Amino acid sequence: MRRAVPISALASLGFCERYFYLTQVCGIKPKPSGAMISGTKQHLASKRLDTARRFSVEEMPALKKKLTDPASVVVLPREVLRVAFSHAGYLFRGQVDKLVKHGSEVVVVDEKFVLRSVGRLRRSHEYQLSGYCHGLKAGDAGYAFGRATRWLGKGLFSGMVVKYMVVERHRTTREVLFASSPKLYSAEAFAPVLERAVGILRREVEPSYRDGAACGRCSLARSCAAL
Repeated sequence: MRRAVPISALASLGFCERYFYLTQVCGIKPKPSGAMISGTKQHLASKRLDTARRFSVEEMPALKKKLTDPASVVVLPREVLRVAFSHAGYLFRGQVDKLVKHGSEVVVVDEKFVLRSVGRLRRSHEYQLSGYCHGLKAGDAGYAFGRATRWLGKGLFSGMVVKYMVVERHRTTREVLFASSPKLYSAEAFAPVLERAVGILRREVEPSYRDGAACGRCSLARSCAAL
């Protein structure tokens, strides 16, 4: 059986490789912080506020045809698009916040809820969003109905231009603090990130620190020090 790895975990790889190692290799679950709980609530609020049309199971063939049509315009409701791809014996899977397709261009949008923004696309954002884009280009895409998924096929967007962007909102007011410009997904740039992740998962690569200044705020600091 292939080991499943959440695509969202690639964000921690871009922040601190040891955090990625502790959670994905050692199986240590971080204690939910106030920021994590608040972010989860705000994501649920975004889902409730979304007015994009939802599709039924019977409409899946028509939706697949529309998604693969290079002239169509599609805005999927929040958190209905699931992606998965296999690499080196691991199954990477995740759920996209929002997808907007306009003709042959697809943009993956991810919401982050923060107290303050640095006003730029972080490396952790790029790693995670590149994982979603890779799934759309080379993996499987599916439409979520609760816990069930109707898979639509492999490489649905392989012939399209796929981009990604991040929208940072205030953790309590939901005010938009920063919205990045859509950035073109690069398979060449993502390949070494994926190989690095696999190397750590296989314990073949020693995970390194990425941001020592944040260690004091990390919920896994004690576990990390014990390595």
